[in-house]
Amino acid sequence: MKLALAGLKRSGKSTIFTALGSRRQTARREESSLAILPVPDERVERLGAIYKPKKITYAVITYLDPAQPLAKPDDPSTRLPAELGQADGLVEVIRNFDGGMGMPQPGTDHRIFMDELILNDLMTVENRLERIVQERKRGRKEDPEETDLLQAARDLLSHERPLRDKPELAGHVKLRGFGLLSAKPLVLVVNNEDEDPDPPPLKGAGVPVVIRARIEAELAELEEDERREFAKELGIEGTALDRLITASFQSLDMITFYTANQNEVRAWTIKRGASALEAAGAVHSDMARGFIRAEVLRSDDLFGRGSEAAVKKAGLMKLVGKDYVVQDRDVLYIRFNI
Repeated sequence: MKLALAGLKRSGKSTIFTALGSRRQTARREESSLAILPVPDERVERLGAIYKPKKITYAVITYLDPAQPLAKPDDPSTRLPAELGQADGLVEVIRNFDGGMGMPQPGTDHRIFMDELILNDLMTVENRLERIVQERKRGRKEDPEETDLLQAARDLLSHERPLRDKPELAGHVKLRGFGLLSAKPLVLVVNNEDEDPDPPPLKGAGVPVVIRARIEAELAELEEDERREFAKELGIEGTALDRLITASFQSLDMITFYTANQNEVRAWTIKRGASALEAAGAVHSDMARGFIRAEVLRSDDLFGRGSEAAVKKAGLMKLVGKDYVVQDRDVLYIRFNI
């Protein structure tokens, strides 16, 4: 699961990146920064206490601070980093501080950035439709469904609406390869003044995550005990990373499941609504290829009963097939043969 920081220039994306707790910084602006971070999860620790494994592995989430592209004045498609198209979701950072740049206008900045994404997607879609026409003239067979989807996307974008407004378009497999930016899940982060803990109104955009980036970047450099003490004094609940991870999971509609035994307890992330077969594939492609069945325990039952044996004795373990819809907090034992 990878999300890219995005937004208008001088919104504080790199300071937000520092506030996530990563010390992997690049010295030159033409380079991108990547933070691969473990997802805090107390359930992993509690499962570890039950199974006492040799190894505990948390799920990971990746945040990318892309390099600013060298935009060409006559080519609007070069204004946005190409890496945004490869991300699973976008984290839009919105300036809500002065910083010598004048009074912030978060609502206006958000609208301007949305227009950038829509324009970028409209150019991509129109270019593809033009190529389809050219290929048709050369006698190449076209895919009518792809053409219909692209035309529907063009109509929506032409009305200045992002593709995520229509999930059936945004998530369609035949449009996925185009890296359409307005189709991607969006997390809004408002970069506030040091003394301002409140989110600004963003019409029609939901409630954003508020990060006082300059302060929280400094807090991220402190030792844990010292950080907690200063954060409490400043009225900051949790870390910037914790709040952003929670918002990222919600935006991408992800859940966590676990595999657990005496060798390893491990957390995995999959899309809500995914099947046991898809969960098996997330662990290893061989598991999906040779899937037989899965044994499912609820982690809450394990915590309540204290052991796997007690859960099984109470009849709370179930056998499921490949179509079982995995639930958040499930513990899976996948049986397979290849």
